[in-house]
Amino acid sequence: MDTSRTGRALLCPGTERADAAGVDAAGGGGGWHRVAHTLDSGFMLSFRFWRVAVAAAVVPLLGVIPNRETHAAAPATAVRTPAATRTVAQSLATNVLVATVAASEGDNAEAARTFARAAQLAPSYKPFVLRAFLYAILAGSPEAARLARQQPPGVVPELVMGNAAAIAGNWADALAHYDKAPDDPIMTIVRPLLRAWALQGLGRTDDALSALTAAQADRMLGGYYTLHAALIAELGGQSMRADTLYRHAMGMSGGDLFTTRVLAHWLYRQGKVREARDMVASKITAMAALEPARSALIAALDRPVLTTPRQGMAQAYGLLALLMDEQTSAETPQRKPGDERTAHEHDITTLRSTEQMMLRLSLMLDPDNTEARILLSSLFHMEDENQQAIDVLSEVPSTDPMAVVVRAEEGELDMALGHRMEAERIIRGLLHDVPDDRTLWCDMGDIMLGQGKWRQALTAYTRALALSGTLEGDDWRILFGQSIAYDRLGDWKHAKAGLLQALRMAPNEAELLNDLGYSMVEHGDDPAAAENYLRRALALSPDDGQIRDSVGWVMLRLGHVGEGLPLLERAAEQLPQDPAINYHLGVAYWVSGRQLEAVNSWQEASQLHPDPSDQRKISAALAYAASRTAAHPPAHAAVPMDLRIVPAADAPAPASATPDGAGKTGGTPDANAGAGPQAPDAPGASAAPAAPSPAVPGNGAAHATPDAPVTGKPVTGKPATNKKDGASQ
Repeated sequence: MDTSRTGRALLCPGTERADAAGVDAAGGGGGWHRVAHTLDSGFMLSFRFWRVAVAAAVVPLLGVIPNRETHAAAPATAVRTPAATRTVAQSLATNVLVATVAASEGDNAEAARTFARAAQLAPSYKPFVLRAFLYAILAGSPEAARLARQQPPGVVPELVMGNAAAIAGNWADALAHYDKAPDDPIMTIVRPLLRAWALQGLGRTDDALSALTAAQADRMLGGYYTLHAALIAELGGQSMRADTLYRHAMGMSGGDLFTTRVLAHWLYRQGKVREARDMVASKITAMAALEPARSALIAALDRPVLTTPRQGMAQAYGLLALLMDEQTSAETPQRKPGDERTAHEHDITTLRSTEQMMLRLSLMLDPDNTEARILLSSLFHMEDENQQAIDVLSEVPSTDPMAVVVRAEEGELDMALGHRMEAERIIRGLLHDVPDDRTLWCDMGDIMLGQGKWRQALTAYTRALALSGTLEGDDWRILFGQSIAYDRLGDWKHAKAGLLQALRMAPNEAELLNDLGYSMVEHGDDPAAAENYLRRALALSPDDGQIRDSVGWVMLRLGHVGEGLPLLERAAEQLPQDPAINYHLGVAYWVSGRQLEAVNSWQEASQLHPDPSDQRKISAALAYAASRTAAHPPAHAAVPMDLRIVPAADAPAPASATPDGAGKTGGTPDANAGAGPQAPDAPGASAAPAAPSPAVPGNGAAHATPDAPVTGKPVTGKPATNKKDGASQ
């Protein structure tokens, strides 16, 4: 089974998310999927609403913030004023440069600090203080409150100042800021909650409940406002009123974890222990990522979920973030490689930045909001900022009911960072405490694959399957992982059976079709069926460079050189840093008589840190090529297996080969193009003498061998992929 492809679609069941990003698991080796989304709101608002909301509240601020595609520059006017000495100008330029680089790398704290210094050096240039303000929020810095006072009137500055007042216990000031914020769609959602909790902070429970009365009639979010009203009534000592509101909320609320826990706690206090447990169990069934925390969540039924007004305010921001998160997941388009970002994708990027801001505002008010930490960690992961994702989670205490889920998240992030031993340590520790959790066993299988421990991976996946009961939905991914392990252990029979079973469950999964077809050809198993699987994969995912390479390589192996070569050339254009693809392209060039281009491709592949199995094939090809061009070539040089490919008799001539040897890509004519690799005395020939069947097991550059760890290529797009569960590629 091909190590450069196998497992790229692998994610533990119940964990997939459309915008998951593949992340390099070992600095260039294994790919790693993680879908860090264990939460859902139960609501979905129209994307047009969010575009209006973000445009009104945040875009005026974000418009002056450099993102990953733009760079801030020191204003010319700032360094030409009489007071701006050369030293000041240099210091300003240095701070702007440092801030811009920090922002592009996701270091929001450093960006905030250095933009603030730039603002001090150029006080007349307002965008610097605006940038410092935004990055202070994104970093969760208390400095955001001070910087908010330097901003023009707007929603975000008033929210930040109101939160700072609430944190200080100045509820009247907090209420004033929330009232002062301009009307816009975001404030339409959050203002009733913020005002109500500020009033409760002042001890004015009746006024707080009145502030939520109109909002409770909202068709979509009315249940959520009713739930908060019940919490406020309970904190205010109005137990009978709270019970009435809880009953109303039971039939109105969405399905987010916070709502489930609050209502389950209320049921528990009413003596309805079984109903409370069933409510939590139903949520866990719907959200498989919560399974490891089942016992802890049920044990926490007797504990109140929220006990202070600040926590209530934090949940208001958390709701906004969760709604935005679900909307971006649903609306993120699948961009083709090489395509420019569309206006819609820029909207998505802005919405994600806004989501991150809302989560930071939530955590400033309530650092113990674990759900906000999980969601913020997932945003960092999607930006490939995995250390920051771990840092956000590290503050969750071991006593938190969600601690086991958080620790599993940390283990998978460690795997994404290449910290394989640490990831294994974390997951083993969790399995010691929760030995019958199939998600953790699936995680362990992924980790073992990443370390090349095939036997342990097989054991882990088999255990996960044993705990799964009837297989359905995304359970095909467990079969996929088990099949990888079987194949690495030399058991193609069981590997193929698992892949076919997985394919019956997911007949339109392009990656699965790709891996099955490629592996069948590698094992010399029914080339016609394998070709069919690969063509189906390419039809389902026509812009996937890995699949294009698979199809091109197999076409080449089956002798269809004219069809395979253009596919391999296109794949190499898409993924120029992939050593296996460059090797495959070199083979295609060689059998097409384009020897110089073949050698160039192999030399390129050799410099791209291929795994040991690939490197042996690349070295063999280069050595053979050198022997053919030597002054006295050996009479009986061993021909590498891959170079014995025989073009099919009825196949068209390679489209990129021309009589004078000029390459398709417009390079200089190949001096050796007139001579085929096996018959230099026959101009233009490319057939090899005494060639075996093209479908020879072990021919592939990336074919699995016992000493080759999983080295899949990361899936493009931000990802990463995704809930907490990941998989090696």
